[in-house]
Amino acid sequence: MTMPAADPDVPFIRITGLKKSFGAQKTLQGVDLIINRGETLVLIGPSGEGKSVLLKHIIGLMHPDEGKVELDGVNLCSLNERQLVNARHRMGYLFQNAALFDSLTVAQNVAFPLKESGLRNKAEIERRVHEALDLVELEEHKDKMPINLSGGMRKRVGIARAIVGKPECILYDEPTAGLDPIVTDVIDLMIKRMQKRVGVTSVVITHDMNSVFKIADRVAMLKNGVIYFIGTRDDLRNSSDPELQNFIAGRSGMCA
Repeated sequence: MTMPAADPDVPFIRITGLKKSFGAQKTLQGVDLIINRGETLVLIGPSGEGKSVLLKHIIGLMHPDEGKVELDGVNLCSLNERQLVNARHRMGYLFQNAALFDSLTVAQNVAFPLKESGLRNKAEIERRVHEALDLVELEEHKDKMPINLSGGMRKRVGIARAIVGKPECILYDEPTAGLDPIVTDVIDLMIKRMQKRVGVTSVVITHDMNSVFKIADRVAMLKNGVIYFIGTRDDLRNSSDPELQNFIAGRSGMCA
């Protein structure tokens, strides 16, 4: 199945009535969300609210109990596995821990999704790996093993692997978790660079509010299984909602 040409009147990604439970645990309870082409949408919210679960539904790694995820108007939940693989090629995914293969070099890790997709032209693989590593400023480290990289460098290799297939959308699951402020700033700049240079759509999960106000075009807060807030970063900053303000400031709201 070939995805239709982009229709400017159709949202790039539309999530409607998405529900997902794990046993008695109701994680997503009716998520409605639109993600616009070319924007950076940041997902925030308390831990355990299902943000990563939502990302996995967007890329088709999970199927909802109810509701749907549409990519350019096509319901991903209605596709067979082969069609879903084709749709996934339009997206890149950065896992929380980068999920690099320890037995492969940096270049081999980045090349992995190209080979998995069936690309066999060695020169083309090398060209695209070089291009991806150059974007994250790691070309000189291409022959290193993951064990010899810092945490921030591993995340950047993960970004390179996510973009090497030239996706239209990249999903970032806590890309700056566990990193110091300087390295966090580097990763934030990388995310903005992807948007500016290649026009990629980004969906970013983060708990770092400095990152939120630095990279977001819009912010969505997931709470109690639904979208509690959606708006620009200025809308978030200027909101008088005590729930939002406590979250931004890192206050529990409990009395001492």
